[in-house]
Amino acid sequence: MEVIEIHNTIDEDEMREALTIQVNGKTLFNVFDGEPEDRLLMRDFNDCYNIVDLMRLAYQAGRDGEGFSHEIIDESEGV
Repeated sequence: MEVIEIHNTIDEDEMREALTIQVNGKTLFNVFDGEPEDRLLMRDFNDCYNIVDLMRLAYQAGRDGEGFSHEIIDESEGV
């Protein structure tokens, strides 16, 4: 299982950040702290509901003897 964690600061002035997690080349988790009124689980943080599914994927990969690699990429621009 190849996991890539991508950190990004989108708006330098307001320090808005995003976190994306890709598993085996596919984006499965993406959260962004946008406008204050959108910083809710039902909006910008909706993918938090996928955390248990991601845990299941990792558990199953371990049971199947699959290797695990983790990489962190910081795509922040000039911060």
